[in-house]
Amino acid sequence: MKKTTGIVMKISKKVTILYTESGDYLEIKTPKATPTLGQVLDIELPVHKPLSHRLLKFGSIAAILLLALSLSVFNLVSGANNAVAAVVLDMDSSTELLIDRNAKVLKVIDETQEKPSNLQLQGMDIYTAVDLIIDKANEHGVFNQEKNTLVLTSVIPIGDQPVDVIDQTKLRESIERHMLEENISATMMVSGTDEDTRKVAQSLGMNVNQYQIYKRIQEKGLIVTADSNKDALHMLAEANTTLTTLFPTESIAISHQSGMQEEMPDSMGNPMTGENTHSNDSSNSGGSNQMLPNNVNDSISSRYTMPGSQHKSSNSSESIPMPMKSNPDTSDGSREHEMMR
Repeated sequence: MKKTTGIVMKISKKVTILYTESGDYLEIKTPKATPTLGQVLDIELPVHKPLSHRLLKFGSIAAILLLALSLSVFNLVSGANNAVAAVVLDMDSSTELLIDRNAKVLKVIDETQEKPSNLQLQGMDIYTAVDLIIDKANEHGVFNQEKNTLVLTSVIPIGDQPVDVIDQTKLRESIERHMLEENISATMMVSGTDEDTRKVAQSLGMNVNQYQIYKRIQEKGLIVTADSNKDALHMLAEANTTLTTLFPTESIAISHQSGMQEEMPDSMGNPMTGENTHSNDSSNSGGSNQMLPNNVNDSISSRYTMPGSQHKSSNSSESIPMPMKSNPDTSDGSREHEMMR
């Protein structure tokens, strides 16, 4: 057996721990002559491995297991609470909703007041949450104003998260359907953008929806000054354009009356509305009723004339000849002729 030298580091009744010259800790049975701390002992190495190797082995395994468990728990907790997208909704005020990977609301921020919103929407899916925000605005009379109200929505992925967490088409259709059900009329837009665009908007003092309209107006060659005090309606009015003109695929003008009428096309594929149908029917019926007497009179006059007036009807356009003076000589003859007849 191989011998080694070690310094006594710890002593107990049963075992003594040595620090060997090779740098290992070695556990041996305590000799009958109890050594003192710091004493150098010459011993034969046992068959089993040094204590440090065993401790290192078990310690490494335990550390790996603990790390794996910690990471799994962290991912489980933080993954559910990490925002992967933001939805910015603008009407009379601006609201931001932070969304998790399941399209559920994590947090609601009132961007107008720059503080957490009082709306209790946490845990709801984004589609239901947006409907409730629209209902809240409707209760406050936002859609009862004479001006054309805008409902602007931007979907912004956060970091490297996938962009399909929120289905923009589904969100657009959900808002449109809800507004029609609640008899709400407004112009609505749902579009996607990114964090860089949002940062540019913030540098100009605008929110992201406001900036997207401003940017599209500039791209169309329409001049509008970048003024954070101008809302979207003022910018559209200044550029003399509309939201549906700037964003034909992302926006739609919703009217609960026209929306219901547009679903009933006629046989020619043209939309039938109550107003147009009424006006067309009234104009057509009125015109036919007014023309009927003239047509009838014309047809009657063309097929029937009073007795003895056949020659007059054929020359109805000629002027009536003035009676001529008869000579006294011929008048008597005429009377005689008439009496003879």
